[in-house]
Amino acid sequence: METQTLTKKFTRLVTVADVGTPLNPRLVESQLSGAAIMQLGFTLSEKLEFMDGQCTNVGLADYRIPGIFDVPGRIENEIVDSEEHGGPFGAKGAGETGTLGVSPAIANAIEDAIGVRLTALPMTAEVVYRALREQQGSPLAQDED
Repeated sequence: METQTLTKKFTRLVTVADVGTPLNPRLVESQLSGAAIMQLGFTLSEKLEFMDGQCTNVGLADYRIPGIFDVPGRIENEIVDSEEHGGPFGAKGAGETGTLGVSPAIANAIEDAIGVRLTALPMTAEVVYRALREQQGSPLAQDED
């Protein structure tokens, strides 16, 4: 995290998942990577906005999901191979297990960089800035830019 501008840049994204016996390891790796990238979006930018009961950010221009420049250059997936006696052929579902560690890891990185603990999503630059100002004793009003 760049502490002056509060911008975040990710160089590596690591997932670890116990999937039992991976029946198709390459498919499991793709699933874990996709889930982690999805959670990256939930963590940093994705939030539905409403006004008078209507969603105001319904298109990709307003509802920001991770793009190619938001995804780290290195994505590493560690598949823990363990026998699952109740699963088919010893497998467990990989599903969205790649989402589990992303938000806490980013929250920890932000706290390490600027000393502010965030516990809600998304962790946008505005949210980080407001939390930093509050920690410094000069919080911004909700409508203050």
